[in-house]
Amino acid sequence: MKPAVLRPASEIGAGVLDAKGVGRPALVIGFLAYVAVASGAWWGALKVVPAQLVLPIVHKTLPLHDHLNNVFLIFLLLPTALWIESIVVGWNASSLRQLVLAPTASMKTDLAVFILGQGHVLDVVGRLLLLGASMISGGWIHDAIQRATGVNLGAPPLPFAAQIPLYFAVYTFFDYWTHRTDHTRLFWPLHRYHHSAEQFSVVTSARQHPAPFTAVFIVNLPLAVLGAPPEVMIYVNVLVVGIGFLIHSRIESDWGFVGRWLVQSPNHHRLHHKLDMSYPTGHFAIMPLWDRLFGTWYGDHPDPKLAIGVDTPYRHGFFVPRDMLRDYAHFWMGWLGRRNDGPESDLFRKR
Repeated sequence: MKPAVLRPASEIGAGVLDAKGVGRPALVIGFLAYVAVASGAWWGALKVVPAQLVLPIVHKTLPLHDHLNNVFLIFLLLPTALWIESIVVGWNASSLRQLVLAPTASMKTDLAVFILGQGHVLDVVGRLLLLGASMISGGWIHDAIQRATGVNLGAPPLPFAAQIPLYFAVYTFFDYWTHRTDHTRLFWPLHRYHHSAEQFSVVTSARQHPAPFTAVFIVNLPLAVLGAPPEVMIYVNVLVVGIGFLIHSRIESDWGFVGRWLVQSPNHHRLHHKLDMSYPTGHFAIMPLWDRLFGTWYGDHPDPKLAIGVDTPYRHGFFVPRDMLRDYAHFWMGWLGRRNDGPESDLFRKR
């Protein structure tokens, strides 16, 4: 059962939305007001909340300021991406307008996963589903190698500003292989959850299954083993999250030379999410250079109206556990040699 042919994102829900747009000056003023309020709250929270919380019973120290910084960065990144999209495509065609006034069932799933992710609910679920794999420490491996051999696998000392593009390139290299592995038969059921989105909106980027086995072993471990400095990786991750919001937006652009070589564009990422599987899937890398080097680049000027989604049935909406559990079961079924994909593969469907 394939999803119906999709209309352009700017037309979805148009009949129920207010026809009057919001002018760009109002969008700018609203965004600046939000930034001012959020920045003030951020500053105030850092003043009031202690930097660390010591838990003597479990002999653990929680870096509260680090957690606060991560939360506020996300809550600045998302509105920034929504604002950029609204400025480019206009209020009437924006993700924000539809998310607030008339979200589709698919967009409700995006919102639910985003909220659960920010509440760290999915972090707990992910640790359980990963069966302890997330506890493996790449930093420990890095230190053990250095103690045993005297070799430091980290990059040579560089200015902080130079480390960010360097580790961004390294991150996207490993992320390319993670993403490409996710599209293999055995790992596809977990990644399929992300591809099940039937419309793009900025928050579609957050629509991820909580058990990312490949990310643990192909991205997180190698970067830690290579001695990626935590303070640099914070900025690299902020950059990656921001790009993720924008490439799932309704901006119809291939970003020219930048989108073809340096940073994947929304149009190229839409081609990656295509519903039509009669030709190969490509465009796995945040940095297109890796697709070009490894033979998975398939189009310089993709169609921005391309239908997206998967042919496995999903019950989109705010209640997300059902599909997450079904996809997790499919993951293990695949390893046991059983069918785990396609229109007839719903475990919970009444026969």
